[in-house]
Amino acid sequence: MTILPVRDAELLLAEYNAGAWMPTAAERALAESLAFSGLSPSSLRAGLRQAPPGRLWDVLAPVTAATETTAVIPSEELLPLRRLLDAVTPPP
Repeated sequence: MTILPVRDAELLLAEYNAGAWMPTAAERALAESLAFSGLSPSSLRAGLRQAPPGRLWDVLAPVTAATETTAVIPSEELLPLRRLLDAVTPPP
């Protein structure tokens, strides 16, 4: 059973991989911040407060709301989001 709304993350990653979507510098910074800080409700909320709206923001906003109302999130539920953030995060 899926708890988080991650389908949009999978679709956005597919668009990114196909070259149909390119993240802005602000979206890359958000992805990098979340990739390093983790996907807790507080880090997601803080990241969204600092980032301007965009496609990545649109994907993360419903996930943030879901994490705040879900007691325990299985790690496999976060995999699509981690894959998206890893792909978008600038290389070191």
